[in-house]
Amino acid sequence: MKFVAIVGTNADFSYNRILLQFMKKHFWRMAEIEIAEIKDLPAFSKDVPFEETTPVWKLKQQINAADGVIFSTPEYDHAVPAAMKSAVEWLSYQSKVLHGKPAMIVGVSYGRQASARAQQQMRKMLLSPDCNANLLSGNEVLIGNAAKVFSKDGRLTDQAYVDNLEKCFTNFVEYAELFKNASRGEQLMSVKRPMIEDAYVSFPTGRLSLREVQAIFNTIPFEIDLIDATDRFAYYSDKPNREHVRNVNQLGETYSECHPPKAVPAVKAIIDSFKNGTKDVVARPLMMNGHRVLIRYYALRDVDGHYLGTIEFTGSVDDILNLAENGAWNADATSSASHGHAALAPVEEPAPAMDATTGASEDTDEEPAAPSEPAAPVMSAAAQRAEQAETDANTGASDAVDDPEETDADAMTGASEN
Repeated sequence: MKFVAIVGTNADFSYNRILLQFMKKHFWRMAEIEIAEIKDLPAFSKDVPFEETTPVWKLKQQINAADGVIFSTPEYDHAVPAAMKSAVEWLSYQSKVLHGKPAMIVGVSYGRQASARAQQQMRKMLLSPDCNANLLSGNEVLIGNAAKVFSKDGRLTDQAYVDNLEKCFTNFVEYAELFKNASRGEQLMSVKRPMIEDAYVSFPTGRLSLREVQAIFNTIPFEIDLIDATDRFAYYSDKPNREHVRNVNQLGETYSECHPPKAVPAVKAIIDSFKNGTKDVVARPLMMNGHRVLIRYYALRDVDGHYLGTIEFTGSVDDILNLAENGAWNADATSSASHGHAALAPVEEPAPAMDATTGASEDTDEEPAAPSEPAAPVMSAAAQRAEQAETDANTGASDAVDDPEETDADAMTGASEN
């Protein structure tokens, strides 16, 4: 079970932050708690430039990936702090990130009434149509006299408060588990098997069952992501250790919602180029997670050429590049003849067959003798790569720096090369 715990103030020092840190340590066996700050979020306004809302996007991604959200709020003037109100407005404005998400409210304040009034306001906000969270009711964590009940090392020392916190948090874990299990049950057909198990799809070149189609998608050595014709994230292949981590909560989001704001202009440029027909494919090599990755974006079209969406294939090419850099394509697997160059001078007796990757003889432990005449010079790996980098005139891919594929944004995820 994983929860995001939001510190409901932008103050550098807050007992609400200390409470969440205590909960993170105290309940580590029950759940993983990730503490999120709101102090880097801009004040809510529809006029804030989109590219300046990256902290908002990051917070939404944290919530999307969590099983529930914990809001810890102080009380200022009988209400939640302005920073907390602003954060909730960001999370609910043109966003469904809180819809159906299990939520819990806790709070600390210096007074005896704790943050009772602020929590009451917080409940109204989370139950509003734009938030529509699944709020845990009947479990109130109200911690007053904050300066007296926390030790200098951040422990909650009042046992009555600890007992109530443990009861409420246990109920929240069970509450969130109900929604997680329900969601898992709904996804069972789509995640582990297609919705119509016995159906077949006929193609011009054969027939596949839906189970076979899904197995193929999950087996091919590239991960697949699809933005449909309405610009919404529609599908991702269920592969382990993906370069781009996905979760089902992202399905249905627009490409601007599931990308970092700074990447959205480049994403839009690529998709627009597919829609207007100026391009059909964009290829981008980049470093991801410490290794070399090739991402290829294709315009998905029907037989009449109508745009259906943008599909992305992403995969590590380290193994292929290592083979190339070690000369795997420099010599013919059986004859040692150089590809695209003159063959070796004939020998009087045929040499034993060579291992395709090492050139070692299958019939002897000795290394094969050097040919009597050297082969024609072989194109270097660097030269091969340069040659491969030439523009494909049929795809419309361009070497120009100002083209969409040369930007720092991954068209599906917004991942940056930097």
